[in-house]
Amino acid sequence: MATATSNGPGEPLDTTVRLVTPERITFQYPLAGPFRRALAYLIDVMIWTALFIAATLALAFASLGTTAGIGLILVAYFVLQWGYGGFCEAVFNGQTPGKRMLGLRVVSDQGVPITGGQAVLRNLLWTVEWAVPFAFLPALASMVLTRKFQRLGDLAAGTMVVVETRPLRGALKPVNEPAVAALVSSLPGRVDAGPELARALSDYIAHRTRFGRARREEMAAYLARPIRERYGLPTNATNDAILCALYQRVFLRE
Repeated sequence: MATATSNGPGEPLDTTVRLVTPERITFQYPLAGPFRRALAYLIDVMIWTALFIAATLALAFASLGTTAGIGLILVAYFVLQWGYGGFCEAVFNGQTPGKRMLGLRVVSDQGVPITGGQAVLRNLLWTVEWAVPFAFLPALASMVLTRKFQRLGDLAAGTMVVVETRPLRGALKPVNEPAVAALVSSLPGRVDAGPELARALSDYIAHRTRFGRARREEMAAYLARPIRERYGLPTNATNDAILCALYQRVFLRE
């Protein structure tokens, strides 16, 4: 589990949060501010509205215009209103369609993926945050007053929203080496990395060919050691091959 560190003395309040893993590796996550999150929310509202209209038309047709259809439509409204965000974030690892389009993801305030319970809880708190006459003011005030831009739902669930930065797929090149291919199959099908780890992997792969084998092993050792332990990779695997395999899992999903 990672632990969060606050900005040191004299550092201005910025839009990043620094997280330190038990292996003493520090990652820096850009935090998502109110404006970017509002755009993602508007996209989700449009998707939610389209789903509700489709459900209403389907239920009205199925009930042949009887009063029973009204009850079913109200049920559909309730399910979509309170289940859309929680379901998407629980199933899609902290992302709704709107967040995905804007490059945002909900993570725990310890920098690890959220649980289903956290996803549901943070979305249920919208009941307080958007209810009339407050009109989103509690959420906005909470984001402005907290260092991690957390709304009330985030504070209750222990979550925060970060910005994912990932290079374009067209700029990515696989490392076609037998040792790397053997390690890729030993990694989980999905490995999520924070922006700083992703950047470090990308930079390493881009420049590794400039160095000899011994120098690569020395450079890769710091990151490869905890990765080897976490995923139970073979002890005879080289540090260089481990980072190359992790790179392909994170960026290429191969």
